[in-house]
Amino acid sequence: MSLTDWLASRMAAPARLEPFPRWFLGAGEKGFGPKLRRSLWRRMRKPMVMPWIENLQVNIEPNNETCRSLFVTGRYEPNELCVLDRVLKAGMVFVDVGANVGLYSLFAASKVGGQGIVVAIEASSRECDRLRRNIELNGFRNVRVIQAAASDRVGETELMVAPPEHGGHNTLGAFAYGTPVESKERVKTTRIDDIVRERALTRLDVIKMDIEGAELAALRGAEETLRRFHPLLLLEVSDRSLQHQHATSGQLLDHVASFGYRMYAFDLQTGLPAPAERKPYYDSENMLAIAGNEVPW
Repeated sequence: MSLTDWLASRMAAPARLEPFPRWFLGAGEKGFGPKLRRSLWRRMRKPMVMPWIENLQVNIEPNNETCRSLFVTGRYEPNELCVLDRVLKAGMVFVDVGANVGLYSLFAASKVGGQGIVVAIEASSRECDRLRRNIELNGFRNVRVIQAAASDRVGETELMVAPPEHGGHNTLGAFAYGTPVESKERVKTTRIDDIVRERALTRLDVIKMDIEGAELAALRGAEETLRRFHPLLLLEVSDRSLQHQHATSGQLLDHVASFGYRMYAFDLQTGLPAPAERKPYYDSENMLAIAGNEVPW
């Protein structure tokens, strides 16, 4: 092991679980500590394991922007995870659509416990491999991995695979942020309704969905589930991504509202959920949808 890798294995940022208003990937990198870790990160050559929130461990890959955020700042989607920290309870069922390397799945698995279930849906074989390694690293037996893309039909389609650094950009449409294409992969498509039926789920409490513009199609494949369980929804809403899959934020939010959901956004001053006002255009904004009048956080 090189001196840089040895130092990096001992100097990852401390884990943080707290609201961070206006958070974005790379936020919180000011100061001496983050600057030093950025320098180490640029020189890292080998993967390492770092501790994270809830006594979790994460495989850190030196060529991945999500791992970079964890290593340098100790944070990833902090506002969303703070909500899930309040919402998720032992015995619940959490469905992670677009699980990527599994950070949401790991966090949910730690919260729902052995009596709960996490279903992690990830289309990319590369990210699915990293997801499984993170699950194995933490010894979870309550996570079920499904290698497929959530959609409104069962079949096959083509996945655009980004370079490893931007694995979270993988999409069934075109890349929304000028990301280069590393490869294309034929992947299975599945419906959330079919997953619920095949796995005989008797409850479903939360669905997190971040699938780069395929959210409307995936929710159309989950209509029975939405009517039956009214799960809390955590959705990425991005017109830039949706337009590449023949959809708009208006269509997506109207579809959610048709099942009796109310929308919440993360307040820019507090980082906490607040009732959302409809906007004509969304540029990669995470939102919450709840059915009924009770706010679960």
